[in-house]
Amino acid sequence: MKKILFSLIFSLLAVNYTFSQTYLSEIHSSPFSVSVNKTFHLIFPTEVKYFSIGDESVVGEIVESYRNTIRLKSLEPFSGETNMSVVTADGQYYSYKMSYVSELHSSYEIVGKEVEVPPILSVNDNQQMHLIFSSKIIYVDFGTTDVEVIKASGVDNILAIRASGKFSNETNVSVVTADNKFYTFNLSFSDHPGQLSFIVDPDVSNVNPRIALLDNKELNSVQRDLLRDQVNARFQSLNKENKDFAGIRFSITNVFVDGDILIFKFKIINYSNIDYVPDFVRFYIQDSKIRKKTAIQQIEQIPLFFFDLPERILAHETKTFSVALNKFTIPDKKKLIVEMQEFGGGRHFYHKVKNNLIINAEILSPSVRDSHQPQFY
Repeated sequence: MKKILFSLIFSLLAVNYTFSQTYLSEIHSSPFSVSVNKTFHLIFPTEVKYFSIGDESVVGEIVESYRNTIRLKSLEPFSGETNMSVVTADGQYYSYKMSYVSELHSSYEIVGKEVEVPPILSVNDNQQMHLIFSSKIIYVDFGTTDVEVIKASGVDNILAIRASGKFSNETNVSVVTADNKFYTFNLSFSDHPGQLSFIVDPDVSNVNPRIALLDNKELNSVQRDLLRDQVNARFQSLNKENKDFAGIRFSITNVFVDGDILIFKFKIINYSNIDYVPDFVRFYIQDSKIRKKTAIQQIEQIPLFFFDLPERILAHETKTFSVALNKFTIPDKKKLIVEMQEFGGGRHFYHKVKNNLIINAEILSPSVRDSHQPQFY
């Protein structure tokens, strides 16, 4: 009887054990490589909802204007492999293995599609190359600061590229246009580039193509003069937006709005005995806090035009100037950086602008557009 009872208990335990077994089905991990010299873009059929990277040597970020894409960059060379997991809006889960290479030949992947090796374009540091697209540019990324990349002022579909100096390793530039097309190009340095202007994907059937898509905020000369008079007539309204360094005070005195245009007014006071020569003024949006696993993306805000930008501020002299930009606001957890650098010197300034300065911008009234319609050229 005991033998029968023991056999029965053993059989029940065996049955329970069998039902509690866990079976694993491995998900295939697709391989690709990353580099410090180029940005890698991974493009999915639907919006990316979640992704995670195994190692802090690689940083990634969902492209805000093209949310089915992740931009990836290696912060430093690393050995072996790391991994990444992605979940998209259609419920798909993707697994990847990433390795490091110094020269990245394929800098993008479109999930489920064959991709071509990007064309190589030559750039140098004393000429600008222009890429002309058929639609408005909504996203730009460049692999390293070896190149300077800006959208042409007043034009929505032209990108200007120039080398910052000589560089040896290839880098890249990637663009997304308003018709949801992704483009990427490899860039190499050349003392004598063969071509400097390119139409991207030209429509060969159109014998008279419209090359430039003019920004609808472009003003004619009469409108600009009226706008300049209004800006210069206003008294300073901001008293705490000052940066002082090495005998120079760089101040934001006003922020104005006119229709779809934002205007920043600045004052430079030179208390020193040395003239100050501005090299450039930049506007870009970036994260308030730089996180280890997030690629640093500076969203450039390209000036439409300047009023009274001085070539030189003499010793003990004061100058004011203004900069017009397309209207924007600053997203949460980000900040606007206004950067001004001295030509051939070390007196550089970085203003961190909060969103409330833009939200509370002074209205220029009446708008200069009310009585003068824009003229495009």
